[in-house]
Amino acid sequence: MLAENKVDALISDPPYVLGASGAGMGAGRKYLQDIKNHIDTGFDVNLLDNFDNWLVFCAKSQIVDIINQAKNQDLNWMLLTWNKKNPTPLTCGTYLPDTEYMVHAYRRHIWESKTRFVVGNVEKNPFDHPTVKPLYVMYKAIASASAPGDLVLDPFMGTGSTGVAALQRGRHFIGIEREPKYFDIACQRIEHALAQGQLF
Repeated sequence: MLAENKVDALISDPPYVLGASGAGMGAGRKYLQDIKNHIDTGFDVNLLDNFDNWLVFCAKSQIVDIINQAKNQDLNWMLLTWNKKNPTPLTCGTYLPDTEYMVHAYRRHIWESKTRFVVGNVEKNPFDHPTVKPLYVMYKAIASASAPGDLVLDPFMGTGSTGVAALQRGRHFIGIEREPKYFDIACQRIEHALAQGQLF
């Protein structure tokens, strides 16, 4: 039984702030069209106010606001990265899109992993969702911001990758998702993870 059902860590991949209407070949990328005017307008960082241990993925354009949120809460913070070995080769005259960012804000040190990065390939997913993170990336997020037995909350659950990773790493999980299609996928994935039990 969980004591008072206290959330130990908010770990989430919330909507990014992206310019999905750009010009040139990059603007035609399917994932940008899939998220345009849907999950490309960011999220209200004030929702983090009630948590003293959170890790959120973000776009480069959101880093300052999210770090300022950590500072406003008087939390320690660290910028972590997912470095992609096989990024989309379209650069539109700038750097390759080979890095995604995570901000971890915390009051006390409780995590298993202290490295500031994870490296690996972008993977295709079968879930008809444009921004599914590979499980190895979510394992890193879980290990960075929680301990075994912790209760993890993801208020932007999508297809449930945070929940699957949390359960497979010996955490408890609560997920919220407003899109019924993705919620159903997440429930199926999480039920399968529960049936498998802890893998690590």
